Parts: sequence; structure tokens; C-alpha cells
Amino acid sequence: MKKYLILAAVVLAGCASSGPVQIGQNTYMISKRSAGGLAVPGATVKTDIIAEANTFCAKSAKETELISSDAKNAIPFVRTSSAEITFRCV
Repeated sequence: MKKYLILAAVVLAGCASSGPVQIGQNTYMISKRSAGGLAVPGATVKTDIIAEANTFCAKSAKETELISSDAKNAIPFVRTSSAEITFRCV
């Protein structure tokens, strides 16, 4: 049982995003990769980080303005799914 808990923790840790990183005045970026071996579409990863950006901006009573976004689907044995967004809080 303990092995499964450790494995679950490792898989979930692989899904963590970078969190909002300030890259300019009121401009932020978030990137995220799916955990290895999980067949998650890149669009799903992108949706997750857009929701994270919305939560981040809402803490300041602002809305998210998406500047750019990119998502890549997994290619088996080559790469995992990933996404990146750039946004402002307005």
C-alpha cells in the first residue's frame, strides 16, 4: 500500500505547474507538463493553467487577459503533453 501512495505522489508532482511567473509589468507566464505516461491532451493541460491564471487574477479582484497560449499533445516515448500561457490581470 505504501508503494502505491509514493507512486501516486510522484505522478501528481509531475503534473505541477510553474505557477504564475512575472515576466514584465503586470505580465505573467505559467507553464505545465503532464506527468510521464499519462495520455492527457495538451488542450486539457492548457485549460488547467488558464483556470490557475483566473484564480491568480481573482485574488486581486481582476480578470485574466490572455496574451498568448500554446499547447502540445504527447508523442508516445518522445514527450509528454505541455502548455504555456502568457497573461495580464486587468
